[in-house]
Amino acid sequence: MDEFSRKQRENRNIGVIENSLKIHRRIYQATVIRIQKDWNKYYRDSEIAVKPIAEITKLELDLWVHKMIRDHNMAKHKYGNFSLIIRQMLDFAVDKGIVSSNVFLRVKVDKKRVLTPEHKKADHTQVYSRAEEDIMIAHALAAFENHENYDQHFVPLAIVFIFYTGLRVGEVSALRYEDIHDNTLTVNRMVRYPSGEIIDHTKGNFGDRRIPLIPDAIELINMVTDRRKELGLSTDGFIFSPGDRPLNTYTSIQKTITKYCRELGIQEKSPHKVRKTVASALIDNGMNLNSVRLILGHMDEKTTLNNYCYDRSTDDEKYDQVVSALSMAAV
Repeated sequence: MDEFSRKQRENRNIGVIENSLKIHRRIYQATVIRIQKDWNKYYRDSEIAVKPIAEITKLELDLWVHKMIRDHNMAKHKYGNFSLIIRQMLDFAVDKGIVSSNVFLRVKVDKKRVLTPEHKKADHTQVYSRAEEDIMIAHALAAFENHENYDQHFVPLAIVFIFYTGLRVGEVSALRYEDIHDNTLTVNRMVRYPSGEIIDHTKGNFGDRRIPLIPDAIELINMVTDRRKELGLSTDGFIFSPGDRPLNTYTSIQKTITKYCRELGIQEKSPHKVRKTVASALIDNGMNLNSVRLILGHMDEKTTLNNYCYDRSTDDEKYDQVVSALSMAAV
């Protein structure tokens, strides 16, 4: 096949996958970005990308899928992201009448035998320890008092607020004064990345959720309000934004957290890992798992338990816990 024909077919198949994923554009733009990256990583230079869809056979698809699993050492999550593309591409081809059936549905992958076992990541890489959380909050509060982030005055306090509530970055960015009633926060909108669009629901269409605000969180909102008055800004719109539009999520909060971690000499952890820290703290304190799920806005407890439950203890604290538990058992 000459290069021109190859490129034509690849572009045709890319068009199919883009059309088949329109639903994801309506749900969550970040999903589309991830899928486009996966297309470039797994599909773009493959024969599957240039072969006419109607000519793809079950046997060659089976061989190619298993080769990709081996070549990329895929675990369950990575395989799910990879296979989503070909599965939905063929579903769309069926809908368009290009093929009569989705041949991928006949490809059998023995996930227990073929896929790489997934291991939960080390606790210290996924959550802030108690000491790290304390110095991060203190550092952010000092940055606010020193008027750092002068063009985005409230970014330091937005970061602290995530530690107090477990909000997603897009949710804290879209937070308005009207969302706070009687020491309770109602979460019902978020900013979509990277478009900056405000959507009237949270991730996964969870619906409204209510988060109790601890006294420190209430005091933080008062600090924001006082500063807004000093700057002549409104106190009835977006809480953490200096203007009429929401905070610029990833270029402000993400970069500032990275900056703080570097300044403090601690391992860099994303805002998402602040959410994991909050979940783990609540679980450590004995909160019912379903209540933790509701605060975080997860659809089921498995997501909370499998992906947000980590031990924040230091090695010395773990040792003391073991000694205490086993010594008591011995008595």
